[in-house]
Amino acid sequence: MLLGLTLAVGGCEQTAKAPQTRSAFVLPEAATISDFSLSHVELGSYDIEATRGKWSLLFFGYTHCPDVCPTELFMLSEMMRALEQDPGAVSQSPQVVFVSVDPKRDSLQHLQQYAGFYHPDFIGVTSEQATIDRLCESLGVFYERVYYKDGKALDLEPSMPVPEDLSDSYLINHSASILLVNPAGKLHAVFAPPHDPQTIISDLAAIQAGWRS
Repeated sequence: MLLGLTLAVGGCEQTAKAPQTRSAFVLPEAATISDFSLSHVELGSYDIEATRGKWSLLFFGYTHCPDVCPTELFMLSEMMRALEQDPGAVSQSPQVVFVSVDPKRDSLQHLQQYAGFYHPDFIGVTSEQATIDRLCESLGVFYERVYYKDGKALDLEPSMPVPEDLSDSYLINHSASILLVNPAGKLHAVFAPPHDPQTIISDLAAIQAGWRS
């Protein structure tokens, strides 16, 4: 993933001396994120401007995910509740953004209901598949659909069409990393799994303390 991030950088600004963190990989240079436009059921357009002036944690997944997404969103909800109990633990609480890589099945309303189930402040966004694909590629976020028939995964080459009767019979393998975007709207750090609420809080506090706009 980090190789993908390095290749995707379109322009960078040097960060301050990297803070001591336990789980976050702080990029040597904050990376400019390619322009994107996602959608939210109430906010309408959600783009890079929506990240400016605040720290944002971006997690990519989908609502039909059987394991990784529920685990990670619950962990992030525990982090948010810990910060509500101790708001001074960080200089600014982050906004948590859940980006669906499955717009075919995740309507905007269902997506926000799903994200909001874990915490009322969570933001659920997505877009047409081509836009999601470009954003994931630019950020080095991995995901792939796996189709099943008779309980077995099909080995489909990229050029092979998906049988019509299986078009909705898939799971999505995806990375569990959490991306940290700084108030300048640039990719600042990556939290690789496994994740722990208190570790993310302490790393976020260290990152925020060492950041200079």
